[in-house]
Amino acid sequence: MYVIYNCISEFLTLLMLEIILGIDNLIFISIICEKLPIYIRDKARICGIFIALGMRFLMLYGASLILSINEQVISILNITLSYRDMFMIAGGAFLIYKSVKEIYSEVFPEDLQEIRTYSDILWATLQIVGIDIMLSLDSVISAVGITSRTYLIWIVFVIYAVMALFLSKSFSNTIRKFGNCKIIALLFIGMLGIILLLDGFKISIPHEYLYTTLVFSLAVEAIQLLKQRFNSKIEE
Repeated sequence: MYVIYNCISEFLTLLMLEIILGIDNLIFISIICEKLPIYIRDKARICGIFIALGMRFLMLYGASLILSINEQVISILNITLSYRDMFMIAGGAFLIYKSVKEIYSEVFPEDLQEIRTYSDILWATLQIVGIDIMLSLDSVISAVGITSRTYLIWIVFVIYAVMALFLSKSFSNTIRKFGNCKIIALLFIGMLGIILLLDGFKISIPHEYLYTTLVFSLAVEAIQLLKQRFNSKIEE
């Protein structure tokens, strides 16, 4: 029963993070495809998303392979580190950097750069794949840090690809309504980065603390949304 509960909680956490952290990716896909002629938009969207899905599987395989190597290769301050430990340290540091950088950009948004118009389906597909690889690196590292059940991550990646296929056209408006969820996810990623970093140095912190914090934050956000909706009805 405990194993089933763990699988469900890990699956829901992975799915929620993948959806929230994939917001920027969905916006980018929708923008790129809108710049294309109507008759090739769907082709570019489908090709880009599913090629990017294949690249995610390769990234996941590489990350899992590194984590399976426990050979001690270096010693720092009497702490012996394996390839797995170094990957956890590097991945944790990357997640912390990514979290701080993205939160900063949310608090101090820069002027949006004008996006050039391209009518070439190949170039549009390459853009979608390239951006997806860059933006999904944090989600791959996060997924590997959350669970060792690779099949759960595969399922979540496939679900996200299907959702991106159908939601990339009209996802921008939805994000503006629930922008705080992205901040919560970025804070979660930063905290996960700290846990992974410490784990690389043999300091273990249970992930349950992280899940509890995430659930509490989302509950507060849900209450705030309900309160705003209720107040708006009263004003009307």
